[in-house]
Amino acid sequence: MRMIEIVENYPAFLARFLSLTRTCLVLMTDENYTLTFYNETFWQEMHLLQGADGMHLGSILCPLEEEELSLTVSNPEQKLVPQILRLCSTDALYRCYCCKIDDGYLIIADKAGSRDNEVLDNMSHLSNELSELSRELSKKNRDLQQANEKITQLARTDYLTGLSNRSYFQERWKEIFSLTKRHGLELSVLLADLDHFKRINDSYGHDIGDKVLQTFGSILASECRTEDLAARYGGEELIIMLPKTSASGATALYDRVRNQLLNSNILSDSDYVTVSAGIAEYKAGDTEELLLKRADDALYQAKDKGRDRCVVSA
Repeated sequence: MRMIEIVENYPAFLARFLSLTRTCLVLMTDENYTLTFYNETFWQEMHLLQGADGMHLGSILCPLEEEELSLTVSNPEQKLVPQILRLCSTDALYRCYCCKIDDGYLIIADKAGSRDNEVLDNMSHLSNELSELSRELSKKNRDLQQANEKITQLARTDYLTGLSNRSYFQERWKEIFSLTKRHGLELSVLLADLDHFKRINDSYGHDIGDKVLQTFGSILASECRTEDLAARYGGEELIIMLPKTSASGATALYDRVRNQLLNSNILSDSDYVTVSAGIAEYKAGDTEELLLKRADDALYQAKDKGRDRCVVSA
């Protein structure tokens, strides 16, 4: 009869036979690791005062690392695979062999020698060091990723207004324009210029001029949706890319921005900051450059017509 047949057909007999040994722990559990049998050596090793039936194996044998107990099950027809576990009550190390029997498991465990303990302790120390190094490496990688994201953000941002800079706008413009053209979507662009900005700098100083630009940028940013992109296009010119937006939607945005700017009282109670804008909506035949030029031409028309207004390109 093969060993596997003995294990499967005579588990009680095998357990009784093994219980005679003075060095091995012999345990049997059900499928849920609940103890159903143990030998005298186990009783002595655990210093039990009462029966251990019904105890969970996880409260008896513990993995080397802090994790839930999971048995390594061997096939008796093949090479038995040992699993090193600690006796929870004493921290003594045991070399455990587990076989599947009926509706449970048979575990035979012999105590590991001092040399085994030394090797396992060294392995444990190395494992802890590797874990610590892995944690440090993960932290450094996170820090590096955050630093790269910060550098990327700085490279895309205008330092004064906090909006995107012109180079990043051009990069996104190509992408959004391509999607608009391919899928036949709406797209509008609004090019805005602060009126008489040179007079503001000359009359109030460049610090106030910078504050005007910062306020203007904050107003634009607050009015933009997630999919919109506002950028400093150059000097006192700011631009907004408005995907899936018609010229009328862009005009409504201009009106809100204009009113907020008029009520900002940045200069004085009797002096106001106004803004002119040109709006162009994508139409068939437009190229990236042509759509921007149409917005620019509309802006010049707004200036020529007296400023403090927007003109929509025909």
